[in-house]
Amino acid sequence: MMAPLVALGVEGWSLALAVGLSLVGLLMSFRYKYWNSKGVFWQVAFALAVAACLAENSAITWYGHYSYSPQWGLFLGHVPLHVVLIWPLFILGEYHYLQEGLRLVPEKMGLRAAFCFVDTLLLANLIETYCVSAGLWSWRHQNCLGVPWLGAVGWGLFATAAVMFLTSREQGLLLAWHGGARHLTDVQIPAATTSAAILLLQFVYQLAVVGLELQPILPLSEELPRLLACAIVAGLWLLKGQVDWEICSVSAASLIRIFAFELA
Repeated sequence: MMAPLVALGVEGWSLALAVGLSLVGLLMSFRYKYWNSKGVFWQVAFALAVAACLAENSAITWYGHYSYSPQWGLFLGHVPLHVVLIWPLFILGEYHYLQEGLRLVPEKMGLRAAFCFVDTLLLANLIETYCVSAGLWSWRHQNCLGVPWLGAVGWGLFATAAVMFLTSREQGLLLAWHGGARHLTDVQIPAATTSAAILLLQFVYQLAVVGLELQPILPLSEELPRLLACAIVAGLWLLKGQVDWEICSVSAASLIRIFAFELA
């Protein structure tokens, strides 16, 4: 199946990435017992992928604040197939973490929303940094390492709205993410400052987890599917991007979160 796509000019890394993300989805379908017990994992994943595809295409068409490189090769409208694939992995991984990791029951809607937003913000900023460095997409505005804060905020708002929708209590978190922070779009932030802010956010986040007694220590293996998805993107950055200390410092600050899990 891949040979015809290569003949059409789709690069090997693009095909490998699509296959890798699909395999991560397959791993999630086996490991995430909540959705398996209801027999709806793939239906939910498909619905999330369609919603993400429509949201991204609409954002690019209406606002044009970012664009994807043609080198992705496989597109659904303005959006690479790979990006459409990673959205369900992101959201279902976060839902699993909130449900099974932090033990946040649906009745704790406000806490679910808050932790979901911060989780996604941290992870999305890392993915944005890798992919912008690799030349896979670009932003008209930027704050640090070619990435605007609003890029990660957009991920956070969409993922939080999706998780709240899946919790079947709220749907109203889709805010106009270009609104009140528009004046910050071109403020340049040093990578060291960004790393320090990420570390501070992680510290406050962990204090909240401990203070609210939300979880026993969770095995790192529970995060394996999401970590694999991020590792695939990181590998793509190493293959196509420029490795420098600034991106490495942001990566290190973001990956401190691993130590919140049981490593044994």
